[in-house]
Amino acid sequence: MFKISSFLSILLLTLNLTAQNIKSEDITYSFIKLPSKPVVPKVENYTSSITATYEAVNNKLLVLFEEDKARAEADYQREMSEYPAKLKAADDKYAKEMEAWNEKSTAIKIVEKQLLNENNRPVKDYVAAPYRKTISPPVLKTSYDYPSLAATYLKIDGYNKAEMNALTYLVTLQGFEHSQPMIKTEIKKEVSRVNNVSTTYDVTYYYIEYNYRHPMSVRVANTKNQDIIFLAPIEFTSFKTYKSTSQKTSPSADFTFLLKSSEENILKENLTFINHLVNDQIGYEVTPRTISLDYVKSKNDAHADVLEAYNNQITGLKSLIINEPLATLKLNAAIDAYKAILLESDLLDKKARIDKDVTISIYFNLLEAYYAQRKTVEAEAVMSALTLIDLSNREKKFKEKYVEAFLDLTNRKAANGL
Repeated sequence: MFKISSFLSILLLTLNLTAQNIKSEDITYSFIKLPSKPVVPKVENYTSSITATYEAVNNKLLVLFEEDKARAEADYQREMSEYPAKLKAADDKYAKEMEAWNEKSTAIKIVEKQLLNENNRPVKDYVAAPYRKTISPPVLKTSYDYPSLAATYLKIDGYNKAEMNALTYLVTLQGFEHSQPMIKTEIKKEVSRVNNVSTTYDVTYYYIEYNYRHPMSVRVANTKNQDIIFLAPIEFTSFKTYKSTSQKTSPSADFTFLLKSSEENILKENLTFINHLVNDQIGYEVTPRTISLDYVKSKNDAHADVLEAYNNQITGLKSLIINEPLATLKLNAAIDAYKAILLESDLLDKKARIDKDVTISIYFNLLEAYYAQRKTVEAEAVMSALTLIDLSNREKKFKEKYVEAFLDLTNRKAANGL
């Protein structure tokens, strides 16, 4: 019995020494994405601005508003000047009519009042006092501090903001549109429990709903005022639906703040969308990327070299934007280490230090290092190696994402002559 227990202990110890525990960590780093349609010949500078088609309508409405106010004021002043004369005319007329009425005999007055049912006593004419007509201000579409808005949202990465020899980057707003907000109701089932007896009942919930959009277009022109980009994203033409969180009490019917908030949010969203679109085509966009990297956790530092390469890779990726020489040094060190480690790869031996699972993990780490350095040729060799391995469904999907990423990278390099 002792011999069997000793054998099992030795076997378990051996398995623990050779077992590999692959860990995955998600990291986010930033890299410079090449433009898909670089400007040729290359331009170093750009200017950005925002305008709105509805400003002309706003200005026209304001002009009409001021004209109506001026006309109303002129009418009021004229009527005020005429008012004393109208009062005097009414007084004179009344005095004259009273004089004639007073000359009538008492008998005639009685006859007119009792037999003819007429009361011919004069009544003074009412002369209304003049008043200023209230002119309601027009409903205008929102005006913005367009230069500040452009400075905040319209930036082309890799270019300098300057006037001379510059691209012209212009966004035109068509204005915020929305349907009339409506307070709607929905019935939800709720359960109450009293004395261990459950009762289901209907509860009315209220919410606000409306549709909205903020169409806009973008134009980027070269130094000869020729279009490089000119489009109105179709994403902005479709209405979005706002639906508030439902509640048991009816909300306020004053939707002013809610609509203003929607307008501000969609303005920021659309400008951010446009700026990404422009940078994707002609800019050298600083792009965040979230990926998963693997390392091996094992006993007795059996995979210390894998962990060191992993740490070098993370340092390299995190340094891409802020310290390119360090990033290159660390990524190359990681790549060299991974390639050396893969020389030990044994896909058939589950007890091998670099078994199938570790091999696949290192290959995917290598692909990310190559992607960060735009090494598409080297990545093709890794893709070919992965094709020869029986991958799990998860690993196949992981590989497909890299195929798409490197295809896009290859096209961008070709467009940029790299």
